[in-house]
Amino acid sequence: MTIELRRVTADDWATWRPVRLAALTDAPEAFGSRLADWLDAPEARWRGRLSLPGAVDLLAVEHDRSPEQAPERTPEPAPGRPVGMATGVPSADDPAVAELISMWVAPEVRGRGVARRLIDAVARAMAEHGAARLELSVLPDNHRARRTYERAGFTLTDTPGDELPDGRHELVMVRGLAAERTLLAYERGADRYAERTDDHRAGLVDDLLALVPAGSHVLELGSGPGRDADALEAAGLRVDRTDGAAAFVDRLRAAGHDARLLDVRDDDGPRDAGGVPTPWGGPYDAVFANAVLLHVDRDDTGPVLDRARRAVRPGGVLAATVKRGDGDGWSDRKLDDPRWFTYWTEDALAAVVTAAGWRGVTVRETTRPGADERWLTVTAHRPEED
Repeated sequence: MTIELRRVTADDWATWRPVRLAALTDAPEAFGSRLADWLDAPEARWRGRLSLPGAVDLLAVEHDRSPEQAPERTPEPAPGRPVGMATGVPSADDPAVAELISMWVAPEVRGRGVARRLIDAVARAMAEHGAARLELSVLPDNHRARRTYERAGFTLTDTPGDELPDGRHELVMVRGLAAERTLLAYERGADRYAERTDDHRAGLVDDLLALVPAGSHVLELGSGPGRDADALEAAGLRVDRTDGAAAFVDRLRAAGHDARLLDVRDDDGPRDAGGVPTPWGGPYDAVFANAVLLHVDRDDTGPVLDRARRAVRPGGVLAATVKRGDGDGWSDRKLDDPRWFTYWTEDALAAVVTAAGWRGVTVRETTRPGADERWLTVTAHRPEED
C-alpha cells in the first residue's frame, strides 16, 4: 500500500465530502463544526468550503500500488481510497501566520506517517504563500494529537485558544517555517546555486576518505549539485545521493544518477527488526553531510543526529560541517534569496553530537585562509556495542 497526497478544489467536493463526514463522525469533539451541520449540506456549501482564499486542501489517498504505476491512457487521477485530509489557510489578520485546520487521519492508517506527510505538505504550501509560522488548536485532553503535532515540529504556546463549553480553552501550538522557506530558496535557485559552487571538492571529502576504506557505502545528505558525491565515487566509495530540494534531485537524475528526496527532519518510515524507525535506510558505513546541518533548527539537531546514528552500522562514521558562530538567523549570501542558518561553537557542537549517541567526537575549525565565514568540521563514530 502507498499513500498519495492530492490537492483538491471545489470541483472535487464530492470526493472530499465523505472524508469530512467520516472525520466529524470519528472525532466530533475535535472540530468546530458538527456532523449534523454538514450531513445534508447542499453542493454550494461544500464548494464554498473548498474555496477559502489562499487555502490548500489536501486528501491522503491510499493505493494498492504506486500512483506512478497507474495506466497512462487516461488523465484521470489514479483511483484510491481517501484516508485523511488537512487544510492550511492564511490568517486574515497577519500575513506571517497560517493555520492548520480540519486535520484528520483514518484510524486504520494511523501510525504510518500519514499525518506527518499531510502536515509537512501544508507547511510547504503555506511557506510558499509567504507565512513564517503555522499555528493550530487542539483539545487539551487530546494527548495523541498533541504527540503527533510535537513530532511534526509544533510546540505549545502560552496563548489560550477558543473557550470550550466546560470553561477550558483549546491549546495553541506553533511550528516555525524557516526550514520550508529555506528549501523554497533552494528550489527556486538550484541552477544559480550550482553555477556559484566551485568545482573543488570539499575538504570534508578527504576527512571521510581517511576514516573509511574503499568500497564503503555512504549516505550523503544534501547532495546539491553532486560535486562531493562525484569525488567520493571517484575515490572508490558507493554514494546514495539525497536532498531535501526536489530541484536538486531532478538535476542529479537528469545527469544519470540515482537520487531521492530526503528531509533530514523526517522520522517516519520503515522500521528495523527492533521496531526502531529507520527513515534514512541503511545500514551505511558513513553519513556525509557537508553544509547541511547548518539549516537545521538548534532544537532539532539532536534528533537529526540520532537518525544519522541509526542509519549507520555499529562502528559507522559521521562527517559533517557547520558554520561557526553564535545564534541563528537569515542570510541571502550566494543565492540572493534568504536561507535560515544555525551557528555553532566547538563545545556546543561536540556536546550535541555526543548527546545523540556518537563517540570519538572530534570538532575542529576548518576555515579556509582569507574566508569571511568560519566553519567547523565534526567527525565521530557509532559505538561498536550500540
